[in-house]
Formats: sequence, C-alpha cells, structure tokens
Amino acid sequence: MNIKRNIIFSLERRKKDSIEIIENVPIRVRINYDGDRLDLSSGFRVDISKWDDKKQRVKNGTTNKIKQSASEINASLLKIESIIQDIFKSYEIEGTVPSKTTLRNEINDRIKPKNETSPEEQTQSKFFDYYDQFIIENRKLNNWTEGTLKKLQTVRNHLQEFKPKIGINDFDNSTLDKYLDFLLKNRGFKNSTLEKHLKFLKWFLRWCHRKGTVTNTAFLSYRPKIKKIEKKVVFLTGHEIDHIKAFSIPKEKPYLHRVRDILIFTCYSGLRHSDVYALTRDAVKEKYIEVVTIKTDDKLIIDLNNHTKEVLNKYKDERFPNNKALPVISNQKFNEYLKELGELVGLNESIMTTYYKGNKRIEEVVPKYALLTSHIGRRSFICNGLFLGIPVHIMMKWTGHSDYKSMQPYIDTVDEMRSEAMEMFNKM
Repeated sequence: MNIKRNIIFSLERRKKDSIEIIENVPIRVRINYDGDRLDLSSGFRVDISKWDDKKQRVKNGTTNKIKQSASEINASLLKIESIIQDIFKSYEIEGTVPSKTTLRNEINDRIKPKNETSPEEQTQSKFFDYYDQFIIENRKLNNWTEGTLKKLQTVRNHLQEFKPKIGINDFDNSTLDKYLDFLLKNRGFKNSTLEKHLKFLKWFLRWCHRKGTVTNTAFLSYRPKIKKIEKKVVFLTGHEIDHIKAFSIPKEKPYLHRVRDILIFTCYSGLRHSDVYALTRDAVKEKYIEVVTIKTDDKLIIDLNNHTKEVLNKYKDERFPNNKALPVISNQKFNEYLKELGELVGLNESIMTTYYKGNKRIEEVVPKYALLTSHIGRRSFICNGLFLGIPVHIMMKWTGHSDYKSMQPYIDTVDEMRSEAMEMFNKM
C-alpha cells in the first residue's frame, strides 16, 4: 500500500491590527495525505526575513529570537520530517491509513518527550540529531549529489530500525558486529553492500569525533573480515554496440529510440549518466565537450568522434529544458528501459555473477540484458578503448580517473579479452 503524502514546512502568516507580523513567526508543519490535511506546530519560531520559502528551511547563518541557530532548527525540522515519514511507512506496511487524531498523537509522542530525561538519556536521544546535523553541514560544503543524500538517508533509516535509541558512543566492536549482522539477516544485503553501509557510518562517526561528540573510538580500528569477490566488469563489445545501433525498434516502443541514442553516446564518450543528463549546449564545442563532473567536480575535455557527433547532430534542432543538449530521462527510468532494449535486441549471453552474503558464497547465472545499467556505457567506453590500444593515461584524461588502481579492473578485463582473442589462432 502506498499512502500519497506531502510534508510542507512554512511560516504561519499572522496579523495584528491588520498589520502582518514579521518577527518571531511560528514554523508550521502541514501534512497533506489521502485527501486530508493536518497542521502541526514545529515548536520553533523565526523572523520572516530569515526564512527561505523555496527550501522550506531557515536561511543559513541566521538565528532566531532565542538564539537558536539555523543549523539547529533545520536539523530538528529534518528530524520531524523523518519521523513523519517513518510513521507513514509503518501504516503502509499495515495496509491502513491513520486518522488525523491518531497521526497527530503519534507524531507528538515521537517528537515531544513525555518526561524529563537525564543528561545521559538526552545524549542517547541526540544520535539522530547529530546525524541530521552531519548531513546539513556537509551537504553544501561538499556539494553532495542527490544520490549521496539518498544513500545517507537510507543508512539513517536502517540505523533507526536497528536501534531507535542508539547512543552516539555505543559503537564498540560488539555493537558494530550486531549492526552488520542486522543488515545481513534482516535486510538480506550482500557483503559488498555491508561494506558501503559501514563506510558511511564510520564517515559520520569520524565527523562526530572531530567535533568532540564521540569519545568511544573503537570504530576507528574496527575492520571486520568481510568476504568479497572482485566484481566482474560487464560491458558491451563493439559488435554488440553495432548490433544495437542497427536494430529496428518496434513502432509501439518509440521511447526506446532516445534511450538507445543516449546509450550510444555514453559508449563513445565515457560520460556518467549524471553528466550526460546535465550536459548543456554551451558545453558542446566544435571538436570536444567540456564538462565539470557531477560526482567528482573534475573538469574534463572529451574529444568528439563520429559516433558522439552523430547523436548530438540528431538533436541539434530540438529544444530541451535548461538548455540541455540531449533528451536524457531519470536514471531509474533509463535503467528500466535499458534492460527492455537489451532483451529486445537479444543480449541473452549467460553471465555468471558471484557474491557473498556473510560466509555464504552465491553464484547466479543471468542473461546479460538483466545487468544493463546506466554505467554500462562508461564501462564499454573504457574497455573498448583499451582493447583498441589507446594508452591508459589518455583514457584517464577522458574519464577523470585519478589513479591506475581504479583502472585496474578494466585493464585486467581487456588482458583477458586479448588472451581469448589469441586463442582464435589455435583454431586455424
């Protein structure tokens, strides 16, 4: 069950003697859901001039009348939003929609403590406040993408489910072991995903340690033995790319034409989906494209070739929002359509994927089209370029890889391809 909802933070516009009050105005939480509306008080006030309507947050660097900082208030608003979302998710699992009274009471119970708590208990309850503060402070400073924010929010959700009242200094080796065990057994994560979640948690704890909030430093030396296998590099060969280009897409699936064009463009430019999505006409020059990558902020100059020029020329007379050069859809939808396209063109080669869940080694055989994602173009560009003999250092200039270590899986894959190609002579 999915409960449609919209959570809005805004100021309660009030008047006194027909004059609008502009100082110390209450911040309201409005929840629109299932055709109903519920208004709640956030417990905070701020001057109208210090409120950003678009972001629904207090403007950075400001304080309210009682000297609460913008970061403090915004962290609390983020916490309130998270609590509301968690409550709705629990009702979605139950398959019911809460009444306004029930929802109001549950939110108030979660937000407002019923009794005074001891200093130790207060520290315990502040874990997620610190986590929200970590996100707020670092989001703008490090120019985090929406993808990074989404991953951090997912980690937060799992931590809250693991132990709702976890303390900031609770992460000794035993607790960390139990957390990974929880992710493994309750969430069914692969070992590679466990490593990523542990990395994000330790990232947050190191930030807290620098702030002087965390005194238990056990996490710094915590390095569990997590079995893993180097992920196989799946890419499209030159023959497969040519086959995709020549394939006649059914008339009832016209949307796949653009999906194919973007796939071809990434196969011959090496750009990530996020960078093609953000590519503007201004970034396209006569002989090259100039981009600042979304993920790493690297400034790249990528030479154009006949294949990338062909795609750009196809759409040169069309106009897209924000002066974009190409009709790129969302990453999620693109991944979905890529698999559909791959199945249509017959990318049915059986691929063995091997991974660990805990100590259990799992092997699965899936058709190649099921493994297609938006990153397939970038991997294909690198592998095919190396196979053609383009020097590694030139490939790295185009892709933005900063060291040979990150290129090693591609180099190993190409070496394996060359060995297999040489075996062809033995059949002559």
